[in-house]
Amino acid sequence: MSNAEPTQADMQAVLDRQKKAYLSEGAVSAETRIDRLDRAIDILKTHGTKLSEAMAADFGHRSLDQSKMTDIDASIGPLESCKKQLRKWMRPEKRKTMFPLGLLGGRSRIEYQPLGVVGCISPWNFPVQLTFAPLAGIFAAGNRTMIKPSEFTVLTSELMKELFAATFDEEEVAVFTGGPEVGGAFSSSAVHWRDFGCQTRYARSSRESGSCHAGTGWKVSCHYWQICQLGTRGYQHHGGQNHERGPNMPFARLRHPA
Repeated sequence: MSNAEPTQADMQAVLDRQKKAYLSEGAVSAETRIDRLDRAIDILKTHGTKLSEAMAADFGHRSLDQSKMTDIDASIGPLESCKKQLRKWMRPEKRKTMFPLGLLGGRSRIEYQPLGVVGCISPWNFPVQLTFAPLAGIFAAGNRTMIKPSEFTVLTSELMKELFAATFDEEEVAVFTGGPEVGGAFSSSAVHWRDFGCQTRYARSSRESGSCHAGTGWKVSCHYWQICQLGTRGYQHHGGQNHERGPNMPFARLRHPA
């Protein structure tokens, strides 16, 4: 792609390819999810120093030790935690079957499935952590993602774009950098779900366009767990029948952190 900022048409073309790849892939195995998590972890472990130096340059001065603690290590933790728990999260959950279907041999369960493509808009204050930590839940839930990092941390955003492009296929992860116009166009794209860090103006734009599913306000410490729940869709089976619980909505097993 040229140095020109991406247009909404560019982003829509990538989104269409990601959606098509997601549908072609079918059920996303635990091995595929773990592989994506491992590649994200490898970026942080291999290029953590370069990312910290880029943040220092963007901020004018920022302690490399602070960046390692708050952005690099704080991103690796959620990714590794999701690796350990995703097989448990993927298991179907039994539910009581409504009368009288239970008398006829019906069985009920909830199966958690990926939504497809999740948009991630990350802010400037912890630009690496608030990009990579949400990826823990996004990948653990079997989704693909499009990312819009902050325009205020130009060097860090461009470096993340470069590292993701070298590690992931664009049909798995795509990064779009640019100013408010790019952010506004990104926030109105028809992804299956959208995660915001603290970019409230983009959240407002997305709500006004009717394309917003997730707002701001989730505590970062719980972020990876929340997105793994948000990034799934619940189905209940009654005697072989599938009943989706709401159009494009995840199964409501969420709780807002206190």
